[in-house]
Amino acid sequence: MVCWSMYARVERAIGKVFARYGEFVGTYPWIFLTVSVLVCCLLGIGLINLKSETNVEKVYTPMDSQASKDRSTIRNLFSDYSGTNFYSQNLIERNLHGSVIFKSKTSSNLLSLTNIQEIKTIHDQIKANVFGNGMDYSQLCAVRASQCVVDGDLIFTTNFQQLLQNDNITYPVLGTVSIESVFGDVTLQNGILQSAKLVKLVFNLRQDNQQFTDSSKLWEKDFVSYMKTLQSPILDVVYAHSSSLDEELTANIRGDIVFVSLTFTLMIVYATFVTLTCDCLLDRQNLGRAGVIATGLGIVASFGLVSACGVEFVSIVGVMPFLILGIGIDDMFILLAGLAEAPLLETTPKRVAETMRTSGVSITITSLTDILAFGVGASSVFPGVRNFCIFTGVAVLFCYINFVTFFIACIAINDRRISANRHCLCCHPIEMKSDMATASPLRRFCCGGTAPSSEIEMQSLLERMPGKILTKFIILKPVKVIVLICFAVYLGIAIWGATDFQQGLDTKNLVADDSYYFHYNSLDQQYFTQRVPVSFVFDETLDYTKVSTVQAIDGLVANIQNDKSVGNNNLIISWFHSFRSSANYDTSSETQFVTNLKTFLISNYQYENDIQFDSTDLRIRTSRIYILTNNLVVSSEQGDFMLRMRGLTEDSSLSVIAYAPSFIFYEQYVEILPSTLQTVGIAVAVIFVVTALFMPSPLLIIFVTVSMVMIMTGIFGFMHFWDLTLSSITMIHIIMSVGFSVDFSAHICHAFMTVEGGTRDDKVIYAILRSGGPIWNGAISSCIGIIMLVFSKSYIFRSFFKVMLLVILFGIGHALFFLPVLLSLIGPIENTKPSGSSVANQANGPAAV
Repeated sequence: MVCWSMYARVERAIGKVFARYGEFVGTYPWIFLTVSVLVCCLLGIGLINLKSETNVEKVYTPMDSQASKDRSTIRNLFSDYSGTNFYSQNLIERNLHGSVIFKSKTSSNLLSLTNIQEIKTIHDQIKANVFGNGMDYSQLCAVRASQCVVDGDLIFTTNFQQLLQNDNITYPVLGTVSIESVFGDVTLQNGILQSAKLVKLVFNLRQDNQQFTDSSKLWEKDFVSYMKTLQSPILDVVYAHSSSLDEELTANIRGDIVFVSLTFTLMIVYATFVTLTCDCLLDRQNLGRAGVIATGLGIVASFGLVSACGVEFVSIVGVMPFLILGIGIDDMFILLAGLAEAPLLETTPKRVAETMRTSGVSITITSLTDILAFGVGASSVFPGVRNFCIFTGVAVLFCYINFVTFFIACIAINDRRISANRHCLCCHPIEMKSDMATASPLRRFCCGGTAPSSEIEMQSLLERMPGKILTKFIILKPVKVIVLICFAVYLGIAIWGATDFQQGLDTKNLVADDSYYFHYNSLDQQYFTQRVPVSFVFDETLDYTKVSTVQAIDGLVANIQNDKSVGNNNLIISWFHSFRSSANYDTSSETQFVTNLKTFLISNYQYENDIQFDSTDLRIRTSRIYILTNNLVVSSEQGDFMLRMRGLTEDSSLSVIAYAPSFIFYEQYVEILPSTLQTVGIAVAVIFVVTALFMPSPLLIIFVTVSMVMIMTGIFGFMHFWDLTLSSITMIHIIMSVGFSVDFSAHICHAFMTVEGGTRDDKVIYAILRSGGPIWNGAISSCIGIIMLVFSKSYIFRSFFKVMLLVILFGIGHALFFLPVLLSLIGPIENTKPSGSSVANQANGPAAV
């Protein structure tokens, strides 16, 4: 009784505030409607400041990561040498390039002079073509020994073709050159290359200053346009460049935005259909459409305000309207259900006040939990997650504001229309059907109305039926047993799937299956070895003649080569080891060491980029060596490898930085799990507090929390079964799910505590009669809101559809089956009527407290 007394006081206090506000809006509806529309439209002007960010690195990798800090440090130590002495392992930024993979139209061996000549023809065409920036490849190419560097062009040399004719091409190293990156889908015999079904050429570009960087990026764009028109009679050609992923991702999202307009149309049709009644007076179609408009205005206002504040639009924000539509329509149905229960004989302000008293609290709980969940997500280290949560959290806020202003005003205006006996479409005064006995059936249908006399007449068939059907069987004991067994099985399967839930983001999944980048990336990852050159930068001035320094370097290299992702493959590029093996090596003094080293570098210019001397030119200020990994494909292994390399450098007595440009992307595989768990944990805690404030019943708080945990477990588990992995994209969906999973559960629990009944079963029936219809219709409208995404080409939209569908199905399952059964068995029973009370006594619906 103590708990119920506290709950009753809180409910009355909050309900009283909402009732007073609702009465105020009901008294001056046109003012609220006009002001809300004007405010949303004015905020929408901020869209002129909308700026988008499409750089995959900036959007999907964590801010201020260790890799980004290391990159800044190394950038200050070493320059970019792509215009003078280009070697790919020296790169600090990702390489600007155009890449082409050749494949025989018959999928046969490319190692023939005919095929190589055809590849040479295409190679020459690409180099000679002048693209839109007015420069050909020779003016923009990365340079080494005054020659353009095209990885793979060794196949055009006389030496290679002679070896080919003699069947003597060694693999993976030909002479001193690694050819793993040139040939794909290979067949070997005793270390001799027998066949290769794929050949890859990489046209490296200069990026040693901003002017060349900008020109090279323009070359890349025109390169793709040119390659789309290129035809070969015997070869299939796939291609990509360094920014292909960014460009294709943006193109996908822009193409899929058309689904937003289709979704709004479907929502308007569904809202109209659900609220349709065959009565010109009581019909509530206008309110259904007003609910969609209120949501749309909220989306416009949020886009405008957030854009005006300088927050950049990222591609994942494109799914936000689909989510907000579902949330908004759910609120609409809750408010319409509350309106139907309002006293029919009261004035419009009093009826609006009662609507806000009973339903205003419910939509406030769900909106507040959604806003707080996205607010927590806005603190994410991933810019894409942060920006999405800012856009979406603000949209939920404006959606809520619009429903308690614009939509409530529409309710009041519509109620005034009914009180004045005016037509639902033209607002012309109409007669009651009871007074039109002599009129034709058509005139009675089109121009006659019926004065409302009960709650049933205030709701359409589709609004009433879900709750009435569910109450017929949900309290039956066999049904309760079946429901509990089904949810126990569901939870077991979910836990099983969650334990196998994988991390990682396959970049090719970010673009459409028919994208040129998808085809290129699929072949590249499947058939070409993905070795990563990792630089180990000694960022302090060292005396390389000291035994301790030499031992420390040797020990570090030995430890690195013993790593499972390196595997003692001896693929090391080290000026120090090469110099030590040369005749120039002299450790008699540091000065002599440096003097001889400079002599050594004259004939070994591949190492020139790896050594920086101090201002005296007599000591080595910093240097670097490289280790090439084994084939690294799995994202989780990439992240673990990066951490192991950093661990080895931390254990070294020297100051060493382990870095590769790809580490920037590996950071997300390291950060994503702890970041997700932390964000979800904080969001759950915040939502727990909000639930406790609005529903201070310990048992209900436990029920809502248990339901939320079960739903989230199901989402993690079934995402695994649906081939989704944990990434910065699905992390957004998971954060969204935290707030969304509370919505349906909060509705049913709040309804259970605000209805009267003689037994738990009675209270469950009344709670379902009150909220079952809105929950069901809200879920259906949410499904309609995302159904268009099935046809999307974008992984972002498709993955959103999958997760959102799971949230809806699990949410409605817990709200309409699991929680009613649980409440009927062990729910709080303080708010009861005398034991003689029965469901039949309240045939018109639940009584409000």
